[in-house]
Amino acid sequence: MRGLKFQNAFGLKTVLTVSALAVSAALIAVFLNSAYYAEKKEKLAFFVHDAALNADLRLSEVYIRGRDRTTQKELLDVLKVERGMPITAIDLPEARKAVQRLPWVKTVHIERRLPHILYIRLTERTPVAVWQNKGEYRPVDADGQPVETFVKKLNGLPLVLGADAPERTPELLSFLAQEPELRKRVKAAVRVGRRRWNILLDDIDKGVTIRLPEKNPAAAWGRLANLNRTQGILARKVTMIDLRMPDKLIVRLEEDDRAAKTKGAKKSAS
Repeated sequence: MRGLKFQNAFGLKTVLTVSALAVSAALIAVFLNSAYYAEKKEKLAFFVHDAALNADLRLSEVYIRGRDRTTQKELLDVLKVERGMPITAIDLPEARKAVQRLPWVKTVHIERRLPHILYIRLTERTPVAVWQNKGEYRPVDADGQPVETFVKKLNGLPLVLGADAPERTPELLSFLAQEPELRKRVKAAVRVGRRRWNILLDDIDKGVTIRLPEKNPAAAWGRLANLNRTQGILARKVTMIDLRMPDKLIVRLEEDDRAAKTKGAKKSAS
């Protein structure tokens, strides 16, 4: 890997070669894609790579498009390529598999651009939430799949908790987005019994808990938004709003929590 030029590609320069080199490159490219080479690959590899070096088909640059969260080191570690190696020696199917296994990679396209370039185009996974599970924090992508890496910060993303929370996250975010002003206040969402959500507004530890129903949570979320617009319910000192029943509303105030704690303290003392 020493001396290998590696850069993000936003516009690749056309590689100009002399006519003899172009012909050699074209012939080798056709041969590499032939059924005969696929069948005799191991036996012919030495001769093909030696011919590639003689034709100056050496790897000198790796261009990458679409890289954001995947690091340069991660890519080079799995590609196992070095400057000056025969460009024909790069096993493209194996390279694709190796890159595809990187945690942030959703799709990958790899090709040789003769005579000297290895071109990689990535589509990376987009984090939409962070899943807390067994004390660990993993990003969740837009398809509801946990990313096989760990994070220490939420970076503005909502926290989701519960065994099935990741797979239900796209649905959750979809109905939360229907009420943008409320959505801005969502800090966390907790799955309850694999059936429904509790939403935490403003603060994960001391915020308002919104209990949503198992069926049609989007309607309950819209109901909360309407109550807040018309009655300013969230402007009051509330700690919990229960919307699980469509014809009933249960609200718990801060003073109710204080009274309950005082009563519990008295019982303990007696």
